[in-house]
Amino acid sequence: MIKTLWVLIMLGICGTTLFAQTETDLLPLPSEPFFWYMPLVQPPLTSPVIKIYIRPPPEKQRSVFSLDIPILPRWDTVKEDRVKSHTIQFGETTTPWRDTVIFGGWPVPRVTFTSPNFRVSLEGGIMKALDENSSRTMKQVHMITERGLWYVLIGTERFFGQEEILRASKGLNFESDFRRRSYGGQWWLGLKVGDFNRSFIAGRYGKGYVRTEGLNHFNVPSISNLDWFLIYLEEFKTKSFSIDGKVTGKRISQSVRFDRIEYERLVLSPDPLRFGENHLEDMWLRTETEVAPFPRARFLRGVVVLTKDFRNQNRLMFINDYSSMRVLLRLAF
Repeated sequence: MIKTLWVLIMLGICGTTLFAQTETDLLPLPSEPFFWYMPLVQPPLTSPVIKIYIRPPPEKQRSVFSLDIPILPRWDTVKEDRVKSHTIQFGETTTPWRDTVIFGGWPVPRVTFTSPNFRVSLEGGIMKALDENSSRTMKQVHMITERGLWYVLIGTERFFGQEEILRASKGLNFESDFRRRSYGGQWWLGLKVGDFNRSFIAGRYGKGYVRTEGLNHFNVPSISNLDWFLIYLEEFKTKSFSIDGKVTGKRISQSVRFDRIEYERLVLSPDPLRFGENHLEDMWLRTETEVAPFPRARFLRGVVVLTKDFRNQNRLMFINDYSSMRVLLRLAF
């Protein structure tokens, strides 16, 4: 009985296996392809790959704060002979005019804050001539502010300058000191394309006002506490035109600026030979080369400024100016 039961179980398992093979096995494919069947077969659908390029956000343009320290303290000023003859207010229309003096003491640094569309510059200090035969003291402040709105550029400039020469002239029983004091400014409107911190080009047209005066003080041994008295007082209205541009590279940048200024006396002089010309003019070209020689210390830079005057330096009537070549040490952050 048990043997008969085992035989029935084995027959049932074998039958199930054969039935499964018969139902599930596929027929073999023929050796020749069915060309009539191929057009009816649809290719598998594949979803196209869409590459989306996401532009990285633009690099934020940061502001730059810089401090310029002059290394060559050479300045252009008026000759003392013009001081003694009381003809500074005539400008460079008569006798030799310019003299280059080496000043020492406190340097005249320049502090500049620059953003892509805003720039402010402030420089000033107190310096004394190192020449043994001259006792000249210079005090001056110069400030420039510019703001760009779209392509429009507006700006202002202000300055104050004072120079004092002790014992400028000597007599038999007296000595006299001379003091020149000037102040003024201008505003302008122009166009700008580019970034002040990188590369740009800008043009300006402005108007302004300048006032200058000269005073004498006598030192007489028998008389004390003498006041300063006025020698001359001149006022000018100014018109200016300037264009400048800058190109910035990886380690070097170059800027060029052209300036032209016209001065016209508010009170016209009746005799130009005795009181000076009524219309004066300045024109100069200034280049500035900035080099960052150390890649790991880019905050430390050297600057060379060259100036070429094409007309008379009549601006020396009001304030001293740098010589034709100056070298600056720049710390930029």
